[in-house]
Amino acid sequence: SGFTLLEVMVAMVVLSLIVTTAFGALRMGERSWEAGLERTTETETLRTVSGVLQRQLSQALTLVWTEDTEKTLAFSGDREQLRFIGPAPQHHGSTGLFEYTLAVEADADRARLVLYFQLHDPDINGFQPQLGDRQRVPLVDELKSAGFAYYGSPVADDPPQWYSQWSSDAEAFPQLVQARIDTGRGPWPELMLTLPTVPEK
Repeated sequence: SGFTLLEVMVAMVVLSLIVTTAFGALRMGERSWEAGLERTTETETLRTVSGVLQRQLSQALTLVWTEDTEKTLAFSGDREQLRFIGPAPQHHGSTGLFEYTLAVEADADRARLVLYFQLHDPDINGFQPQLGDRQRVPLVDELKSAGFAYYGSPVADDPPQWYSQWSSDAEAFPQLVQARIDTGRGPWPELMLTLPTVPEK
């Protein structure tokens, strides 16, 4: 008694199919795990960054600097950065007002979102020069692109609409800031960041 050559070959083919199927299922499970972990990490990053930006902008102060008859808002922004004044960061452990700059820094093919802050000098009517000793907090690295837009009425009698930039010479602060972030694996949901209500003049 024994196995014929044909039976051995059939058994080897069946065993090969079982091993190949099992290995493919294992690889698929590994890829699914990695993809799920990556999505979870990106979702957590989105939640964290959204919370940081909303917290900082919701505390922005609607200060107006006056020199002679000229008024300047303590806010300015364009597609790549925006500047405002607010209280000290929660983790900083100090008091006083700080100048914040939220900026998109780009190099050859990638971009990153960074938050800068430095102590505000109340004796200066306007923002200080962006000095090298200001604190830098990286928010998101390895981005394909990022940008900002602003909603409101720069001129008092104009209806509110979206603008790609907001001058400190405007008559009012924007109502919303829109942050658009694309990681290269797809754009994040647009972040709509609310600014404080501006007191009536």
